[in-house]
Amino acid sequence: MKIHSIALPLIITLFTIGSCNPKDATVRKIPLRSQQSKKVSKLESPANGTKITLGEQIPVTISFHDTLHLDSALVFFRGQPAGKFIGKESTIIETEGAHPGKAGLRLKLYFDNGTNETHSIQITLNSDIVPVQYRYHLVNTFPHDIGAYTQGLEYHEGWLYEGTGNKNQSTVRKVRLENGEVIHIRNNASEIFGEGITIFNGHIYQLTYRSQVCFIYDLNTLEEIQKSYYQNKEGWGLTHNETELIMSDGTHIIYFIDPEMFTNNRQIEVFDNNGPVRDLNELEFIKGKIYANRYYTDEIVIIDPANGKVEGRIDLKRILPVRDRKSSTNVLNGIAWDEETDRLFVTGKYWPKLFEIKIQEVAAGQ
Repeated sequence: MKIHSIALPLIITLFTIGSCNPKDATVRKIPLRSQQSKKVSKLESPANGTKITLGEQIPVTISFHDTLHLDSALVFFRGQPAGKFIGKESTIIETEGAHPGKAGLRLKLYFDNGTNETHSIQITLNSDIVPVQYRYHLVNTFPHDIGAYTQGLEYHEGWLYEGTGNKNQSTVRKVRLENGEVIHIRNNASEIFGEGITIFNGHIYQLTYRSQVCFIYDLNTLEEIQKSYYQNKEGWGLTHNETELIMSDGTHIIYFIDPEMFTNNRQIEVFDNNGPVRDLNELEFIKGKIYANRYYTDEIVIIDPANGKVEGRIDLKRILPVRDRKSSTNVLNGIAWDEETDRLFVTGKYWPKLFEIKIQEVAAGQ
């Protein structure tokens, strides 16, 4: 067996098969199929839909008709040349340093009779990190408007800013933290379903649920300055990292948005060690990490914006006492951070209270 390896920025593996002992080869020959068969080769492994933990190796094995000889095989992973050859037994793809999420694997096979075939599958890369578990310590409790279907929450220069949702109820408002008093409010048009907000470069940005438009307001007057349109079918949470807007749409994907063009610069898939973490809602960028509410849960996840790995989970069960819950009380949603004093605030849709909390890691065995 002749093996040709070429070193590129990402390694590509070329297999050249001559006469060899089949038991020493990664390529196994299989009986000739009927004339009606479209494929003369088969990707034996990995199977479509295989789940791999980052850091594990992906063995690649093919088989083909015993009437053919394989000249070469190109292996591509996530669109890039990938893989390396070990001895005479296996071809592998390294996943160390890759990002979690869905990944395409494609093989291009060239046979000595001039024909070629392609195999394409998709595999899933789970995070190699087990998230740290956090619990909360209650520091302060403040009043919150029970008529506010909270979609976005911000703390800026001593004031809370809140975006609320539902048709005929959507608003952007400035709120006094200490007593929950609404100082200034702007109502959206009746057909608008407001979503997440963030304060960026002296302006308030407000997403909408399915209108595919972001409203931009003057921070002081709440007057509309402009509108920006986006491709995402739904808008949910919004924050920023000082250069880009960061947006969720209720899936496990987070988008990094150009604040002027409102086009997607890039995106990450959010995964923990068990798979995708879905239903990402309200967002806040805190100390270089993305904090995200998960819709219909009492949980906030802490996400590495560089790769989408979930690094931590904050359990907020029972933060709103049973005595304060009513049939109209909805889910936890609303994260605000006071950067100057390092205070963290949370609330929920139609909640009567807003809470200042500190988080602490749960010790092993607790």
